[in-house]
Amino acid sequence: MARDQVVSARYAVGVGARSEFGAEDLSALVRETALRFDVALAGATLAALKSHENVAGFAQAAEQLGMRLALFSAEELPRAGLLTHSQRIERLYGVGSLAEALALAAAGEGASLLAPRVATLRLTCAVAKGGHR
Repeated sequence: MARDQVVSARYAVGVGARSEFGAEDLSALVRETALRFDVALAGATLAALKSHENVAGFAQAAEQLGMRLALFSAEELPRAGLLTHSQRIERLYGVGSLAEALALAAAGEGASLLAPRVATLRLTCAVAKGGHR
């Protein structure tokens, strides 16, 4: 996404991936996380890192979930408002949690995280609620 494009969603789900993953695994994690926080995925945005080598996997998962896909560069991610911190992710992307930063970026100005990210061996997932304008 270009910086001049406004991204805003009632709910946004940010996802980070360590390595190759299946769209089905990603979809299952997003559904499970949405259920945990009572979030309807209809009209929500799935956010991923633009430079990830498996962008097609994110696109396929977004289609399976009926979500819009938003891609961000590391430079576009917010540095504040994160609930967890990984030194490894900080070194790689400049943020403490990639999934949390992606969720906040996609939810737009004034967004807040519902809870710290959820992590599996290969994926992380966080949900943000858009701010009121």
